[in-house]
Amino acid sequence: MARTTKIPCEGAIYTVHRDAYGILTEMDVDASAEAPPEADDPMGEEHARYAHVIQELTEFEEAIARAEVQNLLAEHHEERNSDDDEESDSLL
Repeated sequence: MARTTKIPCEGAIYTVHRDAYGILTEMDVDASAEAPPEADDPMGEEHARYAHVIQELTEFEEAIARAEVQNLLAEHHEERNSDDDEESDSLL
């Protein structure tokens, strides 16, 4: 299952695309955005406060993606085994 997330951050937009083949990150510079001021950056404080939550959610999404791939592979393997069993029964 593919997932695409767009994250605006400090004058750029990061696009993260996750699928069964891996993770691809792209950055687009937003020309209309100004750089945030160095002092008294409330968004920086918010990012710092929730950084661990964002990291945990990212790890959770990656674990779900791996589990989905494993389930698909297991289903495919079971289907192949049942097809092989049916063929061997028909030959007898």
